[in-house]
Amino acid sequence: MQWNYLFKHWFVTLLIALFLSDLLLHINPANNKIDGLVNGYFVVVYMSFIFPLPTYIIYTAVFNYLKKKRFSIIFSKRILIVIAVVGVFITFTLGFPFMYYFPATLGYILISLFTGIFFKLEKNC
Repeated sequence: MQWNYLFKHWFVTLLIALFLSDLLLHINPANNKIDGLVNGYFVVVYMSFIFPLPTYIIYTAVFNYLKKKRFSIIFSKRILIVIAVVGVFITFTLGFPFMYYFPATLGYILISLFTGIFFKLEKNC
């Protein structure tokens, strides 16, 4: 298992999910926050690094445990993706009004799921 999976999964999720979240906010035409996330991109990215730190610490600890115990790659990848998705959900639920920010929550969850599946957890030798 390679450590750069953690960084790729986490950082790409934080950088791309913002755009999908804004797109999902466009679905509701009555939403007055259209383009709100992208216009404040750097502020939102900065906050995206601060709010999920507890999840990232747990994610890293579980990654280290799975690596030491040599669990299968598929099992390890599934566990890490579940931790990331649940962490995103909990972070948004505790930090923001759920019904108002549901499209943003959904955007981050979908991108986290996609990037977790897309990146390889182990190098091909």
